[in-house]
Amino acid sequence: MCTVGYHKELNVIFKNRDKCFSTDEVVVLNPEFLAVKTEGADYFSAGINKHSCAFASTAVNTPEWTAKASEGKMDEASVQFKKENEGLVSPMIYVSEYLPEATGIDKWLERVLNSGKHFMGYNLLLCDKEKTVHVELYKNEHHVTEISGCVVISNHFRNLDHGPKKYEDYPSSFERYTAIENCIGNIITLEDVFNTLKPLHGNNENIFWRTGNFFTVSSSVIDLDTYALYYTSSPTEEYSRVSGHIPPKGAEKTFIEMSRYIDLPTYHKIERGHPFYEEMLTEIHYQIEEYHNESAGEEKRFKTLEIGAGTGLCSLELVKHEFLDLDCLELDNECCSILSEHPESSSFNVINGDAITYCKPHEYDLLVSTFAHDHIHYDKRFAFARNLFSNMKKGGRYVIGMEVLPYFSTENDRKKALFRYHNYIIEMSLQDDRVQLSELENNALKSGLDMVGDFKRHETMFEEELESAGFKMLVKKKMGPVDRTDIGGVFVYVFEAC
Repeated sequence: MCTVGYHKELNVIFKNRDKCFSTDEVVVLNPEFLAVKTEGADYFSAGINKHSCAFASTAVNTPEWTAKASEGKMDEASVQFKKENEGLVSPMIYVSEYLPEATGIDKWLERVLNSGKHFMGYNLLLCDKEKTVHVELYKNEHHVTEISGCVVISNHFRNLDHGPKKYEDYPSSFERYTAIENCIGNIITLEDVFNTLKPLHGNNENIFWRTGNFFTVSSSVIDLDTYALYYTSSPTEEYSRVSGHIPPKGAEKTFIEMSRYIDLPTYHKIERGHPFYEEMLTEIHYQIEEYHNESAGEEKRFKTLEIGAGTGLCSLELVKHEFLDLDCLELDNECCSILSEHPESSSFNVINGDAITYCKPHEYDLLVSTFAHDHIHYDKRFAFARNLFSNMKKGGRYVIGMEVLPYFSTENDRKKALFRYHNYIIEMSLQDDRVQLSELENNALKSGLDMVGDFKRHETMFEEELESAGFKMLVKKKMGPVDRTDIGGVFVYVFEAC
């Protein structure tokens, strides 16, 4: 009695596990896999192994059993369950058995289907690095659908002739399916997933995090990119992160920057929920298209350099412009690894290098950066700007998305400006129930106060350093907050290399 789904863009699977009786749910971590199960059970309900093969499942029972269980008639429900499942076994026993050794879902599924067993009704999601499939299983029948986008499943089949057929057979299953189908298109970040599955307020609470005779006992979100599981067993507690093989903080690296003070996997999954981030990306897209429209008659393709590409949040947007030949420049080794592992990485060139010294004189038609200037020390900001200029063709454009502080002139004023800006973003994040984002923003505040990796500018300061290098400002647009002048905000700039 569960809600299960896959989000393609985030590459996560999720499961809210519902029961009609209380159970103790546990997370199992060993060298081969990471999984969730009921304590004492002989199978897992969701899991991922070291080969990035993952699964989640939900049962499909008859309307007769569902009606009795929904009414709390558990003795009658138990008799009905035994009757309708006589001679059948749970497929999750076999899915779980092969979890440690599965290297791909094709062989994994083949072993389950060739077990010779007749199965209870189950919906199953199987994922690996290449694809995701939705499997329907009942007795000796099965139906496999390859998933090309996002998908959600609940407690009814779409293809096999078993279980609830219409709304009246199991209202909750159809309601949950419709509700999360409507929600999933609005999910952008990992935290959006958390807030959808475990809302803190609103009418969805009794849809996804269920109460009553069927009630939610746990919620799990599995991140296939980072081999991590986020888990909670309470609607009032935050998700805890359990990781299979994330390098420990402080591990020796050749080049480190962002990874010193930011948990990169978490950052990549939730940063797009940053206030005004989506508005910033939309404006960047618009400015690039405008530049291309102006120049298409002269040059249809733009040699493009992204400065401080990080984990690829903006890179994955830039490749949507087919006229860009994209180089992604990033100092941090861990960020470069994440960049190179994106499925879209064949569409751009990852360069592990320092933006202050990297130089291909007059190579690029277009430079793009988002939140990159923040990571350049004040002492190096003019050298940084000059080097950016040296990389550009005459008349080229530099499109920038950045966070800007209110004006400051002393060190004390700088710290006050940091507090005003970051506390505003933290408060906005908390209002939207984006707790993890507020935690990341608090880390950014601390790194700015300590001057470890974060060196935000005010407007005049930033514009001076670009103009000193030979750039001419063409566009300056504040994305937000538009109703406040005292805290800074998120801006989009466009400069021309004159």
